[in-house]
Amino acid sequence: MRQWVRRYIPSAFTLGNLYLGLLAIYLVLDGRWRTASFVIILGMFLDGLDGRLARLLDVTSNFGKELDSLADVVTFGVAPAVLLISLQSNNAVFHVAAGAFVFCGAIRLARFNSQPPAMVGHFSGLPITAAGGIASTATLYKDTFPMWVMPVIFFGLAILMVSRVPYPDFKDLTLPRSSAVLVVSIITTVFLLWFARNLVFIPLMLYALFGLGWRGIVWRRLPTSWKIKYETQKARTLRRRLEKRTRRAEQRAMREKKLSINNEPPVD
Repeated sequence: MRQWVRRYIPSAFTLGNLYLGLLAIYLVLDGRWRTASFVIILGMFLDGLDGRLARLLDVTSNFGKELDSLADVVTFGVAPAVLLISLQSNNAVFHVAAGAFVFCGAIRLARFNSQPPAMVGHFSGLPITAAGGIASTATLYKDTFPMWVMPVIFFGLAILMVSRVPYPDFKDLTLPRSSAVLVVSIITTVFLLWFARNLVFIPLMLYALFGLGWRGIVWRRLPTSWKIKYETQKARTLRRRLEKRTRRAEQRAMREKKLSINNEPPVD
């Protein structure tokens, strides 16, 4: 595969995620808020694939990172906020909660792009992707929960996004080697999500609460020796990841060098 083609494959998924955010906003304005929630959930899958594809194809770049953040703030920040306002557009509390959600999401992404994580292998604060997924699926329960619960959920998610609570990043999870398995898995998951809202809301809510439990209960009670061992293991994982990227870069440089030598015109 040509290098320039490989470079733009992850960006295509990122732009697809951005379009889904735009589509979700349109659906909310059109009164189809339930469909908009599932569109945001679908955006979560594209957001999870673009970074993994970039690492798999060895085409990670600052450009892709910034583009991904811009797409995330639309799909998982603005779209859920518009969804919340649509529930009670004449309620000032809903407007304030929506604004706080978008502001904290943007701050969370800016901090992610400019500062290293406090713990290796973890995010600092709830990722906006998870927050957007929880917020969008929570609106599917508007007939189950009291209406005042909705802005409370958005306020809580906003606080978690700008907090320093550690959350696992799951970047070491690998994609299935078979593309057919991957496609079938995505289609099956989307089909299930259409009929089972709990499959998204409950796991994401547990993920959000996990960070609080890890920081507030487990992490503080662990002995110092265990913490040092844990950080050492994470540092080794990061070092192996960097070494793998370095080897790939060296191999790519060697291939490009051989290609340039073969393309040189013969000397008379």
